[in-house]
Amino acid sequence: MDNNQISVTTVSLNAGKDIESTINSILNQSFTDYEYLIIDGGSVDATIEIAKRYTKNFLEKGISYRIISEKDEGIYDAMNKAAKYANGEWIIYINAGDALFDSTVLERLSSEIADDLDVIYGDAVLLDHNKYKLLKAKSLEFFKYSNPICHQASLTKTDIVREYSFRKEYEIAADFDSFLRVYLSNANAFKKLNYTFSIFLLGGISKDVFKREKEFNFSRKRNGLKRVFFPHLLIIWFVLVDKIRSSAIAILGDRFYSSKRGWYPDKYDAAKREK
Repeated sequence: MDNNQISVTTVSLNAGKDIESTINSILNQSFTDYEYLIIDGGSVDATIEIAKRYTKNFLEKGISYRIISEKDEGIYDAMNKAAKYANGEWIIYINAGDALFDSTVLERLSSEIADDLDVIYGDAVLLDHNKYKLLKAKSLEFFKYSNPICHQASLTKTDIVREYSFRKEYEIAADFDSFLRVYLSNANAFKKLNYTFSIFLLGGISKDVFKREKEFNFSRKRNGLKRVFFPHLLIIWFVLVDKIRSSAIAILGDRFYSSKRGWYPDKYDAAKREK
């Protein structure tokens, strides 16, 4: 098969209600030197049927489009499979329910690719209750405190993903752990862009803040990163902030998602970008 500059991959499982918006965001890219892989975990709903409807659309644009559906050991096993099957030099994960921000994303990212880089990363826009909020990428020093990189807003050399594969024992933090190991190996191989890559649908197990921060902390310790003093207090702080947020949502309902708190009905307003 032809080698492409970029492999766009989507991991899915019973995502019939979400996958169509993901596929369309990828199909509508102005850039065409990419392939698209859907790595499905054996869906029993309409996911595969919906995905197959788009085969002709990608073919007409000259884009390789593959759907691989088989049982796996969870999301990170599926993401490792995506890297295994990918033909592109670079890979980006836009999983079911998420989307590329607009039609220019892959074209912009392709212009940033360089031989001395391993990871290019930037901002994402969160989507919750039909409102959008900017999630800014942080400097790499933030590995000590939190996760500076949203994997839906990162483009990584495929060989690097294969070398620093996602450890399947993590439920939430395998992407953090993988980026951390790359960072500790060569921090100069990262490039941060002031640019919005993707729309990230909030939900799923990643909303378990205690488990997430506990796994982050374990990864830091496991990989020998010099951490902040009293890291467990940091976990308690993140959990407390999340509890306050959850309480505010319970009290205010949709009023919580207001522009005062950075939530907007328009994704461009959230990203502070020109249409």
